[in-house]
Amino acid sequence: MTDIPRIGPVQGLEELQRPSPTAGKAAGAVFGESLKEAIRTVDGLQKDSEAAQAAFARGEDVELHEVLIKVEEAEVAFRAMMEVRNRLIDAYRQIMQMGG
Repeated sequence: MTDIPRIGPVQGLEELQRPSPTAGKAAGAVFGESLKEAIRTVDGLQKDSEAAQAAFARGEDVELHEVLIKVEEAEVAFRAMMEVRNRLIDAYRQIMQMGG
């Protein structure tokens, strides 16, 4: 009968099982910055939309279709941001339910 070699313990599993706090913080910081930038972008689109609407209302040389495009861009960006927010809240709630 042949001897089957025994497999020893796998080294390095501790790191996989317990991620370092600094790795989580770094990922959180990157995510936070990305989220802030997305909010700034949506805010900028809304301000551009408002400025175009005000310029059109004052009778400045602004085409109506350009105003409508800016309004629609701002609205779509805002809806997308709200959808991301809603999904993050849902994910947070699911995680909280798993913990308790």
